[in-house]
Amino acid sequence: MAIGDQNYTAVADASGNARVEIRCRSRNRNWTVQQISAQMEGAPIGCICTVKKNSTFVTLLIPTGDSAAGDPPILLRGHSDILTVEWTGATPGGVGTVLAIYDESAA
Repeated sequence: MAIGDQNYTAVADASGNARVEIRCRSRNRNWTVQQISAQMEGAPIGCICTVKKNSTFVTLLIPTGDSAAGDPPILLRGHSDILTVEWTGATPGGVGTVLAIYDESAA
């Protein structure tokens, strides 16, 4: 396995929604996601940050800065699985950042 990390950025739209999609870059690889860190500085009270795998709820994060890690890690297979970090109720134009730390292996 090779350890890697990937940075992502999203900007909240006029409705206050922002979304980052995390997926493997190759159909022949799998990612075992060990940690997700998310931050949107200045996110207002009431803003929600949700992590989902294939649209299924995984966990909530504190929108202004939080991380999710530990067992069990999240397996992303090739291009078929998508892990999303979504902010709702953010200030339009707010910038969210995500860091995904993962192990990569052959599919």
